[in-house]
Amino acid sequence: MTQSLGMRATSFGASAVLLGLMVFAGLSATITMQLPVFNGPAPIPVETLSPQPEPPKPVVRQQTTPPPDRPIEGPARVIETTAPARPDTSGLNFGPPGPPLGPSEITNPRWLRQPRDLASYYPARALAREIPGQVVLDCRVDVVGALHCAVVSETPANWGFGRAALEIAGDYRMVPAMRDGQAIEGRYRMRVPFEVR
Repeated sequence: MTQSLGMRATSFGASAVLLGLMVFAGLSATITMQLPVFNGPAPIPVETLSPQPEPPKPVVRQQTTPPPDRPIEGPARVIETTAPARPDTSGLNFGPPGPPLGPSEITNPRWLRQPRDLASYYPARALAREIPGQVVLDCRVDVVGALHCAVVSETPANWGFGRAALEIAGDYRMVPAMRDGQAIEGRYRMRVPFEVR
């Protein structure tokens, strides 16, 4: 019986030491993760269009007119033509050109609201494999500062970075673009990097 008690005490002590080592290892392990950083708008890529080929020239078919059965008799008619008069624009006031149409490009955003825990947006599968990524979003900023974005590029694809970046952008609010003291829609290009450190 004393031998059984000694065996149990030894087993209990060994288990306590192993459990303590596991707790110590778990508490001393460090996972470092860089939160997505927004460095402002990335340059907008310019798409170069190749010149369109010239359309084929129409085929001109010559029509032959049959000779008249008899000669035309009588005096020839003279048709007089005059150029139309030039319009008088002296009384019109065109004034300065109006504001440009379309949303204004926002290059220096002022944030009203930013998400706090950016690490929670990192795609779980990519985080488990420590895969970094980057997303570029093209965002329409409405008159209340909400961002409505579309993914322009996602690297690498199919790891959930695009969806995560859209969720992040949905939690941002910015000061909208202004024109003549009125809030107007604007455009903002956002780069969202995902890195594990």
